Amino acid sequence: MRRSFTYLALLATHASAAFLAPAPHRPRAAAASRCPISMSGRGFTSFTPAAFTIRRQVGQLGFTTETEWQYEGERNPLDPNTPTRTVEASGVSVRLYEALLSDTGERVLLKEFLGSAREIAETEIAVYAQLYSVAAAREQPPPPQVGTLLGELRGGDEIFDAPDFREQWSAALPDVPPPSSGNLWLCFAWEGLATVGQFPRIKQEREWWDVDGRKANSCRKIFLKVVAARALQLLEWLHGAGYAHRSIGPSSLLLSTYDQYQPKKLALRAVDLGFCASASMLSDDEVASAMRRGASSPLAVLPQLALYDLHALGYVLLELIVNALRPDPEAPGAVEMQGLKRLVEDVFDGDAKGAFRAYAEQEAGWEEACALLAEKEGAGWALLQQLVDCRLPDSAGRITSSALLESAWFKD
Repeated sequence: MRRSFTYLALLATHASAAFLAPAPHRPRAAAASRCPISMSGRGFTSFTPAAFTIRRQVGQLGFTTETEWQYEGERNPLDPNTPTRTVEASGVSVRLYEALLSDTGERVLLKEFLGSAREIAETEIAVYAQLYSVAAAREQPPPPQVGTLLGELRGGDEIFDAPDFREQWSAALPDVPPPSSGNLWLCFAWEGLATVGQFPRIKQEREWWDVDGRKANSCRKIFLKVVAARALQLLEWLHGAGYAHRSIGPSSLLLSTYDQYQPKKLALRAVDLGFCASASMLSDDEVASAMRRGASSPLAVLPQLALYDLHALGYVLLELIVNALRPDPEAPGAVEMQGLKRLVEDVFDGDAKGAFRAYAEQEAGWEEACALLAEKEGAGWALLQQLVDCRLPDSAGRITSSALLESAWFKD
């Protein structure tokens, strides 16, 4: 028996100096370069290639499929032919660019979906269309809990295939292969690339009087707790709206600020909605698969997927806390959520607040992370245990985002 979980992962970021990629034709006026289209009552924009000036590539994404295996009878944990989980990576599937709208100069984020990732893009469009349609019906702005989709670019193949375009592209972006025919592009408002996964490596300046760094360490811990609370609030909203993200990872949660001294200004957005789904978007095969994994009825499938979001969030937060509170967060040796999951679930049989905690407290460099989780009489460890337990069938109806937000760990 197996259970698969697929998510988008940030493969690399590019911090090269900004440069302009010349377009094969001069940008046309706004009316010629884009025309409004309607999706589920909400207007997106249909762009042409001339609508953009690409400045630089800022990252790339690939999707990773994790499969958990269960076996009849006893399993030998040392047998490589009977793994408890396998992980398969797709390679680069999505390329991210910083660009400017040619008619307004507005800074935007372009996501280019390569080849087989087109279906992921179509799903992302469909989810945004539904969310925006509900907001429009209520005369509300687009929800701030997710990215801001401006429109899409379909076609343009005659430009992308033109020799002069490819030559100019290669001159401006020599390390980035030119676009291929048939790729689908989505255009988002520029809301930064401050992901949860990148936070630990961001250098934070200490106050001049904070000689021993004690104040900075205290502020960092408060900030991490606020990230955890905002993430739970974000999933509470998403699940309440009738969606499961199904791709929660360190790169799918954007922070409004990296400033650990300004936790009150922190907001989170969920991005990369290419695996997101409402109940109506699930295929019969997906419903049947979820019921085989423990959903009691078709109506229980989406709540089960919401629990998987919380389960994934547990490891995102554990990775964040451990990496952010290492003595030198920028040094090699950072942990990753997959490795943490193998430790907690495969080595310590899901006992996060017991056996794994005992292990973690002996790990060099994890002292501050363990101390943070131990606050309020171990409330952080208890919270982590509940998130880990979201993978279990009996967690349905017992663990929710709202209930987790009542943890003593979040109390002043």
